Amino acid sequence: MTEQSKSLSGAAKIIWAVVYVGMVSVIVLNMTKARERVMHASDQTRQKDQQDWEDWVNRSNQHQNGQLPVERKEIDLKRRPVSNATTLLTQYYEVCLTALILFSTLIFVVVVYMFHGVSGDGSSGPISLEQELASQRTDQTDQTDQTDQTDQTDQDE
Repeated sequence: MTEQSKSLSGAAKIIWAVVYVGMVSVIVLNMTKARERVMHASDQTRQKDQQDWEDWVNRSNQHQNGQLPVERKEIDLKRRPVSNATTLLTQYYEVCLTALILFSTLIFVVVVYMFHGVSGDGSSGPISLEQELASQRTDQTDQTDQTDQTDQTDQDE
């Protein structure tokens, strides 16, 4: 196999680099928008979330009349717990963004590797049965030629 068939061409490298930069840009842009949405949520949105939480707690506590198959304790939380998304996007934004870019990069590299393997030239893949048989025939003829030559040199001496 030649060195050219093992590596990507210059144009392919540029295309893959542009796709990678675009992918990372979309990830950073979407994560930033999500964080801004969480950080700058309006008071109305926060009040609605709190009201939804209180309604759910009230409904849940009303169902504790002893007719349920499992007895639960009454929920006495007055404030809605902070959601995982809110915690991740406010306190662990950098860690989440780094992990997302890292794992996306790993997947991207695997996809590029697989795509290059599939789209490479014919000699870069496994050989066919015909090629294997032809190779064996040439090996056999080379061996018989060598034995014939050694036999002739032995007879000449």
